[in-house]
Amino acid sequence: MKIVTTLGIAAALALAGLATADAASFTVKYAHNSNTIKEDPQNVAAEYFKKTLEERSGGTLKVQLYPAGQLGDARTLAEGLQMGTVEVADIENGPMGNFVPEAAVWDLPFMFTSIEVAHKVLDGPIGQMIQKKYLDVGIRHMCYDDGGFRHFTNNRRPIVAPTDLEGLKIRVMESDVMVASMKAFGAAALPMSFGELYSALQQGVVDGQENPLNLIYSQRFYEVQKYLTLSGHFYYPRQVMVSEAFWSRLDKKQQEVLAATAKETCKVQRDTYATYAKTMAAELKDKGMAINELPLETKNVWAAAAREKVYPMFYQKIGRGDAAAGKALVEKTIDATK
Repeated sequence: MKIVTTLGIAAALALAGLATADAASFTVKYAHNSNTIKEDPQNVAAEYFKKTLEERSGGTLKVQLYPAGQLGDARTLAEGLQMGTVEVADIENGPMGNFVPEAAVWDLPFMFTSIEVAHKVLDGPIGQMIQKKYLDVGIRHMCYDDGGFRHFTNNRRPIVAPTDLEGLKIRVMESDVMVASMKAFGAAALPMSFGELYSALQQGVVDGQENPLNLIYSQRFYEVQKYLTLSGHFYYPRQVMVSEAFWSRLDKKQQEVLAATAKETCKVQRDTYATYAKTMAAELKDKGMAINELPLETKNVWAAAAREKVYPMFYQKIGRGDAAAGKALVEKTIDATK
């Protein structure tokens, strides 16, 4: 009973199935593309995964950590999982709609009003349905964790009214959803790689950008941006995924240990993120950024514009060529948030 109390039922079951001494041994490359700050939730979770998996597998699964995009960007990591050159990765959702079209539903602006609502939907029937579809492309989706909500920074003015984005050049990820959303909000979207962003802000090539608070902090954007608006316009899910090619090489006990450890790693990351995100706003204020909450009225105006102009553009993609099916999934997701 002590084991159950300390580690939880899933962990106790995993411990009960520790790999035997004669099990094959493997090196597990665990990658993400966040940063190398020790306290960052991605690195806290990665260290937990490494320590826990190695212990529970009896040393048959040795973990090597590759943070900060050392093995490539999100798309490259997903392709690595498919090919079996990367065993485990924690990947943001940005490119995942190219692998599982239904996953693009998470990218739609103002889909979620809070992180609690997002967790409810991701962990519920819709999220589980989308998870299963990754098996068709050679990836085993283990669980969702958090990238948090994305917020605007810029050097021109605080964003308060719905028209305050008009005329601003905003860097976005190379995402059709993000480009369409900025246009609906009145901004000019400039897709650009993350590695080029700091210098683009510094040189005034773009007026602003949008990212979660921990990335705004870790990339030192406060040095080249004055205004931070807590807009939460996109939710930024991440997910721990395992190469199906690698999974199939493990014995049953190793699979049980890996599955339990991955799911607990997501919980560790979520719990750490909840605290870390709160400290980030204070840190950024201390660094000199002027911070304001986006008024609810403006959120409502933008959300209405998104659902009228942006969502229909992606029904066909989300529905795998069937716009009616895509619209039905989007509407089902909206209903699940209520």
